[in-house]
Amino acid sequence: MKDYKKKYKRMADKINEIELNKTYLGDCMELSKKLPDNYIDLVVTSPPYADTVSYGKFVEVFNPEEYVNWFLELFKEAQRFLKPTGSFILNINDRATNGERSTYVFELVHRIVKETGLKLLDRYIWFKKSALPMTGEKRLNDRVEYIFHFVKDSKNFKTYTDRIREPYAEVSLKRFKNKVHGNDIVRADGTTELSQRGSSKPHPLGKKPITVFRFDTGSALRGLEHPAPFHPQLPEFFIKWLTDEGDIILDPFMGGGTVAEVSLKMKRKYIGFDVNQKYIDLIEKRLKQSFPNKNLNEFSK
Repeated sequence: MKDYKKKYKRMADKINEIELNKTYLGDCMELSKKLPDNYIDLVVTSPPYADTVSYGKFVEVFNPEEYVNWFLELFKEAQRFLKPTGSFILNINDRATNGERSTYVFELVHRIVKETGLKLLDRYIWFKKSALPMTGEKRLNDRVEYIFHFVKDSKNFKTYTDRIREPYAEVSLKRFKNKVHGNDIVRADGTTELSQRGSSKPHPLGKKPITVFRFDTGSALRGLEHPAPFHPQLPEFFIKWLTDEGDIILDPFMGGGTVAEVSLKMKRKYIGFDVNQKYIDLIEKRLKQSFPNKNLNEFSK
């Protein structure tokens, strides 16, 4: 263990209670042990990816071979500190090196389900509207990242789908007026038979979103000094969908502070962890600029 990791463990040992609306300096693997059982309503986070972005000397970046064992410890704690109705939203990505796509993300997801008791509710694709083109002629441009949605109870997690419904396209509204057809009747010989059902009706609040998201990337933001910031659109969507006002949102890799800012704007409470004091200073500066006439302690009431 590096010297600074020993320091963060000592710092975590001195903390008796985690307060709301505060980002703590330290390793989230240690700090998460301070969270009470069944306490967090939603985790929204994007950890340092394996062997990708450099976050400076204080943030250790693991190679794919070590990454899964390192990160799995947080999910073992999450199974304890997450409420039975809570969700864990993980944004993560892999990379291609030496002509091969790494599989560490899929290994991580598999082991989370097998070893922690958390359930994989769904996987989403984040299609990045703006992304740098890939070099080389043998690989297509890569504009997607993964978002995995874990829950403790797949039958009882909190969700408000009507809040996130979207307007129907005109062509979809016209289609509702027609009879619904499908090849869902299979004959004994294996061929299908065209069936016809009654027409369906559009939902008055709009359609459900699909599992492919088009959030902006952090590059669309200006003035942030973090190398890989969230765009607010991502946490806004999941906080709106999966929590109520007053709920507690955790980002164990708080980084640029987007989850903290969005949580407060949406009248939720947050807890953050980060190993870089510089990032925590930047988060405090960002929140003071966003809420110039507000004491952050008032949000906890």
